[in-house]
Amino acid sequence: MTDAPALSARIETAFARIAATRMAGVPVMNPALSVAMRGVHRHGGHWVGVLVTPWFMNLLLLPMTDEGPRRVGEKAALALPSGSYEGIWGHEDELGGYWSCSLFSPMFDFADQETAVATADAALAEIMAAPKPDADDDGMATIWAGNPAVPPPAKTEPAPSPSRRALFGLGQTGPWQAGS
Repeated sequence: MTDAPALSARIETAFARIAATRMAGVPVMNPALSVAMRGVHRHGGHWVGVLVTPWFMNLLLLPMTDEGPRRVGEKAALALPSGSYEGIWGHEDELGGYWSCSLFSPMFDFADQETAVATADAALAEIMAAPKPDADDDGMATIWAGNPAVPPPAKTEPAPSPSRRALFGLGQTGPWQAGS
């Protein structure tokens, strides 16, 4: 699997076959939609893209090399530029194993294929973008990450203890004192 367009075509073919066989007549199918694989590109040791089908829109990560034996349904944290996502291991004979992360399911909120594809493209762009600092954050994200938002105050010497005279207000001058 070294060519993104060829991989995209294989994924589309496999899921179009699933739509026509295993998913045929299932009530979660949106008849206005078809299968489309969007934005396949390399990231780390995986091919990454978003798969649109009439029943779901999922982020897919297909390993470029064998990751060893896995159990279908196994879950793992997937590290991507925008954060960590829970992935579920799946397997199709035509594709081999892959990680899947649900973005939308079912797909009835999409009136047409154009809207679903535009959403897939936008979702992939957001997932693959590093997070930007929030201008309204006021440093809380930094604090929760374990880093102080501001440097700790410099250590200062403690103030000397007040004298007994200062403690009781004696020796002070002001308009309220007798004899003024």
